[in-house]
Amino acid sequence: MFVHPNPSPDPSAHSLGLPDTLIDFTADTTRAIAQLHYSNTFARTPDVKYIFARAGGTVPYLAGRFGIIDEMRVIPGAEGRATAAETFRRLYWDTAASWGDPVLGMLRDVVGIDPVVFGTDYPYLRRDLAVSCREHIEATPELTDGERTAVLGATATTLIPRLATPRPRTRTPAS
Repeated sequence: MFVHPNPSPDPSAHSLGLPDTLIDFTADTTRAIAQLHYSNTFARTPDVKYIFARAGGTVPYLAGRFGIIDEMRVIPGAEGRATAAETFRRLYWDTAASWGDPVLGMLRDVVGIDPVVFGTDYPYLRRDLAVSCREHIEATPELTDGERTAVLGATATTLIPRLATPRPRTRTPAS
């Protein structure tokens, strides 16, 4: 299941005129992950493979806070779910608008690189930025060659095996 954020319906979220991708999408994704975790949805759906856009919003940054909430046991149902840290390691995260070294480093620390898949947000992100995203992942010293291969396709083909089989191109007759 691919989970992508939506613009905030709250008019105050748009009062600065900032694009939703800057703040609202990260908050929406984080809120969705928190809701799915603390409602025990992840625990009830262990066979579902979830992929979260934009490196999971602010989850890599807030992972420690999720841990504090788990330790406090203030949200009912804790006995029916894994810790947030354990749950995060079984989710997948894409690199759309989140390909910088600090984000890759946080992902490595929180979930490892194995569940990270390549994403660009193209065509919503300008083509040149989408291309630079790939170029950055190809060149960053933050990843080993094996991790780079995994992020740029190997993990996706494991997750979605039909991606590993090239499909023949079909040509449409010229009009």
